[in-house]
Amino acid sequence: MKKRIMCLILTMGLILQLSACTAGPVTTEPADTQSESTETEEVVEEASKNYGCDLFEITLPDGIGQIAQVETTEDRIDIYHKESVDAGFGGLVLSLWGVKVPKEFAGGPYEKIGELTNENGDTCDMVRGYATEIQWDYNLPDMPDDFKKIDDAVDEIIGSLKGVNGYTYREGAGMKGDDLYPDVLAKYVQAVNECWDADKLESEEMCSEFYFVAAYSDDNALDKIGYAYADINSDGIEELFLGVIDDEAPEDVIYDVYTMVDRKPAIVVSGTARNRYYNYDNAFLCNEWSGGAGQSGVDVYALMSNSTELVFQYGYKYDSYEDEEKPWFSTYDQETYEPVSEEEFNERTNIDYVKPDYRPLSEVAAAAEGTDTEKSGSAKLPAYAYPGPELFYSVLYQYLIDTYAGGYPAADVTIPCPNIIAEDESDPDDIRVWGDFWVLNYDLNGDILENASGGSYPGCIHLKKTDDGYEVTGMDVVGDGSDFEPTAKKIFGKYYEDLIKSSADTEGREKTRAQIIANYVAANDLQIKAYQDYGWDPVELPEENIDSFYSQLD
Repeated sequence: MKKRIMCLILTMGLILQLSACTAGPVTTEPADTQSESTETEEVVEEASKNYGCDLFEITLPDGIGQIAQVETTEDRIDIYHKESVDAGFGGLVLSLWGVKVPKEFAGGPYEKIGELTNENGDTCDMVRGYATEIQWDYNLPDMPDDFKKIDDAVDEIIGSLKGVNGYTYREGAGMKGDDLYPDVLAKYVQAVNECWDADKLESEEMCSEFYFVAAYSDDNALDKIGYAYADINSDGIEELFLGVIDDEAPEDVIYDVYTMVDRKPAIVVSGTARNRYYNYDNAFLCNEWSGGAGQSGVDVYALMSNSTELVFQYGYKYDSYEDEEKPWFSTYDQETYEPVSEEEFNERTNIDYVKPDYRPLSEVAAAAEGTDTEKSGSAKLPAYAYPGPELFYSVLYQYLIDTYAGGYPAADVTIPCPNIIAEDESDPDDIRVWGDFWVLNYDLNGDILENASGGSYPGCIHLKKTDDGYEVTGMDVVGDGSDFEPTAKKIFGKYYEDLIKSSADTEGREKTRAQIIANYVAANDLQIKAYQDYGWDPVELPEENIDSFYSQLD
């Protein structure tokens, strides 16, 4: 909490306050009967404690319903202390927001707690919001008991959070450095192994000091360059630091800093021997610079969320070129410097930095070699071929592979997962098959198929009978975003509601997927035991069931 309070104080001029901090809340209906109405209603019955929006829902613990008011919109839920609101104060205790575009919450008092994802690959940052000012009657000496009761229940409320409408909530997803920066670290391993010179490193926005470490190390240079993670802007997402691991080098120096912008790694700063960075209280970046024997300084910056922008907080410099007798100065804008005493200068620049817990890049290289060895040691996976008896479906499955697999990066195998909704074979020249057609790509890791990419293509596939069997003549595909509903209703017609039900039936779809994979494994005599989606536990494959399973599709 100390870290968050300090950030809010020093960057208050830049922080976007919660829109509901001082406005009265609106209590909506419980999740199973909620509407988009903005009329105020009290929570009357303790049983009415489930609330939801279009992306997620939460449950209020027992005893909270009578003292809380809840406001919901399409992507967020705000919980208030009712008594404070009735007295004319803000009353905000907790905000939960599913943010589809990361930059929408950048700069505000929000902290990421996980992600919401659906099977179409859509991702929302799940964030919690903090109030930036006292929300109860500030004339009272302490927080009101009922306010504290809601505040004490915040962790339990967040723990009840779950996705709806096809979204799944994953606590902690998209926040940890090991999951966010593997490609960046791989690039540093490459730079060290190939001994990139200083110019090459600088052109790649990497610290040139790493060249001298790589070029003059007696042993493995990858052991001398380290990486560490810390969240220094209080948004819940870890930043990446890179520095030198050496008994003779300062342990707390950071040369390169990366953060996440729109869910992609981005360089924040790259330092030099005379322009170093430090982690100040896990809340700020501190830059120590030198302009020569008579000039040096310390500048403190706040890193904005979802941005590489560093906002200057304050700085001190020693500058005997400007005033040899009184060379101590401070600034709050880096333009105007005011004289300060030597005592103040020493006190404000004697900072106890947070030492990064550096791990050597050799660990990254070893892990990559292990993965490559494991993959290269296995035989190349055979291409998927429909194992069932129906030629009709063999053509349909192969069409999905041929049409959509090429739109993704190469993987070890593509396995389609069609969820058939309806068929019409009345016209042999235009056989129609409606369904939610999935195309999924996998890489083999040991005895597990890891999902590498893929997507869903709901629509209607058209086939015709030929002398040799069947031929796909085309496919009508449902549109994305705002085009989904009108195109889905046009293509599916009377089967539209069946499409919606099928899309929501995650359990049924996963059973179909597991069986299709299991049948592929059995047909090719492979030693594969499970499949796994990123961030999820492996799913054990069922026994093969080629005959009865595929006959149900016919």
